[in-house]
Amino acid sequence: MHYGAVLHILGWLMGGFGAAMLVPAGVSLYYGEHHAMAFVTSAIMSFFIGGNLMFMNKGKVKSLSHKDGFLLTALTWTVLGLLGAMPMYISDVTPSLVDAIFESFSGLTTTGATVIVGLDDLSKGILFWRALLQWLGGMGVVVLAIAILPFLGIGGMQLYKTEMPGVVKDKLQPRLQETAKLLWVVYLLLTTTCAVAYHIMGMSIFDAICHSFTTVAIGGFANYDQSFGHFANPNLEWVAIIFMFIGGTNYVLHYTALNKRSLKMYWENTEFRYYTFYVAAATLFAGISYVIVHHGTEGFSLKAVLFNIVSIVTTTGYATHDYSEWPVFVPMLLLILMFFGGCSGSTSGGLKVLRVMLIAKQGQRELRRLRHPRSIQHVKVQGHTVGDDVLETVWSFVVLFFFTFAVLSLALTFMGIDLIPAISAAAATITNTGPGLGEVGPAGNYAGLPAAAKVLLCFSMVVGRLEIFTILVIFTPQFWRR
Repeated sequence: MHYGAVLHILGWLMGGFGAAMLVPAGVSLYYGEHHAMAFVTSAIMSFFIGGNLMFMNKGKVKSLSHKDGFLLTALTWTVLGLLGAMPMYISDVTPSLVDAIFESFSGLTTTGATVIVGLDDLSKGILFWRALLQWLGGMGVVVLAIAILPFLGIGGMQLYKTEMPGVVKDKLQPRLQETAKLLWVVYLLLTTTCAVAYHIMGMSIFDAICHSFTTVAIGGFANYDQSFGHFANPNLEWVAIIFMFIGGTNYVLHYTALNKRSLKMYWENTEFRYYTFYVAAATLFAGISYVIVHHGTEGFSLKAVLFNIVSIVTTTGYATHDYSEWPVFVPMLLLILMFFGGCSGSTSGGLKVLRVMLIAKQGQRELRRLRHPRSIQHVKVQGHTVGDDVLETVWSFVVLFFFTFAVLSLALTFMGIDLIPAISAAAATITNTGPGLGEVGPAGNYAGLPAAAKVLLCFSMVVGRLEIFTILVIFTPQFWRR
């Protein structure tokens, strides 16, 4: 492996990350807060370490191997996650270094689980940093790196494969760095539009910017302990529903629709139709359950149900109500929906709709084979036949995903955490959703968990964000052999 190239690029990323820390430092200065020095100190640390890595490994290698891509991806998320914790730890926002690391990893992986109590009184600089972490993590720090790799003289195809290992990839541009730039243009456009809409509907400029970051990134960090329910504004909730749903859609579709100036592109996409259908179906079933259990529609709000369904489906993690107190069918449904996630090529977590769709189609194929044993049956998506090798990869991913989830759940119960919080915490972190049920639900947070559990859940967040294989492969002995 080319360790010099890996460390050189990592140094560049650390330098860029340090520069990003200066933005919340400016926010703290603007609001007259004392946390600005925590960001400046952390930025200097990032510049120093990153600069040394860059110059010590300058010009050593001009290409990356496949293994280098995996290693760089894992190191990027781990190192930046640790650096992101420094401002919160130095400013004493969190009671321990482990809590600061948890909050940082939760932000960078767009999970949205929090250990901070008293968000309403938190400084503006720290609130902005939490939102910025999610925004940077939204499209992926690695994808951002692809846009600057040409300036470093290193190709980035391997990184793209490890960061977005979707089953079916539509091509935007033949040059990968141009693709990354186009995706970032779409990302910026959506973020700006969301911020403007929030402000028009009643948010302050600061809240609008922060929440646009965490909405479009499907992160779910809010500036208040009551999450999005703090605003109690139906218009803001509708804006959030729209942009969470958009954020859970394949970014290739966004680009194509903008490029061709046609919304028809969305409905022509099979995965998008499945995505829309199961959001609508889940909302309908949750609503019916509420009405049946409460013997009527008193206190019922279809918007509240839709908001929380979309939030969980897209793995955003915003909440307007404590859905743990809703009819038991609804929390169970939400727990299942966490695993589905949004579309491939989006910033959501979970299995992704495309994989679920392929498994369903393969199930249909096996049923047809039982009826017609001698017939030749194929699984097709968008008119294209999906090879058995792809289906095997999908099944391998799903099995490994749920196996990892089971191990995490067992480990959490071994640490003394009750069954429901343990299972939901494992589910909420590996799917990058954030809030779970019970102690870690919308009305609570992760502050009360043991330090060892928080470290384990940091691992769960990264494994989920980078889709299992990318991280677990580096723990195999074969990976390190020449």
